[in-house]
Amino acid sequence: MEFDRLLSAVADYGFPMLISSYLLVRMECRIEKLSANIESLTRVLQERLVMQFPYAQQ
Repeated sequence: MEFDRLLSAVADYGFPMLISSYLLVRMECRIEKLSANIESLTRVLQERLVMQFPYAQQ
């Protein structure tokens, strides 16, 4: 009886877990690049803000 339940659980949840794992691995590199670009954009905006308003207090 337990083996039937295990087999049923794998059949029900195995495919979605496989697909989500595959997508997560594929998207990981893109997420890291996006995060690095956001950090770079933040630095550039801070530098430009300081250049435009040199006496502004942070």
